[in-house]
Amino acid sequence: MWCVRQKRYAIVAIVAIGLSIAACGDGDPVIPEPVFDSPSTVRVVNRLFGPIIYFFARPCGTSDWGSDLLGTDHPVEGTIQPGAARDFIVEAGCYDLRADYLETTEPGPLLSKMIFNQSATPVTPVVWTLEDDPVDPT
Repeated sequence: MWCVRQKRYAIVAIVAIGLSIAACGDGDPVIPEPVFDSPSTVRVVNRLFGPIIYFFARPCGTSDWGSDLLGTDHPVEGTIQPGAARDFIVEAGCYDLRADYLETTEPGPLLSKMIFNQSATPVTPVVWTLEDDPVDPT
């Protein structure tokens, strides 16, 4: 009886170790999405000639831009390409927004656009459409 019980414990331990090793995998860790008490949306629409490669939002009146909200180093998934849009879920409140983008789809200078004091509410999301500045024909 003692041997049978020990074998069962050994089998359970081996299965548990195998499952924990399989769960480790080589993929990226799963980071849970934040939960907001009063969620709102910031939509960024790219009508620029180049991709947006970094996007930041900070609470109004603060100075730290924090982490890039695009959140990936992948050359396409980590950008908002010309003609595309992307939604970001944020806690309702006042935000300053900054987008860093390339002048064209070719590598070139990194430019920034900012907009301040944008109020995101559960009913009224922020929609920020980025467009290239018109060229002065004179």
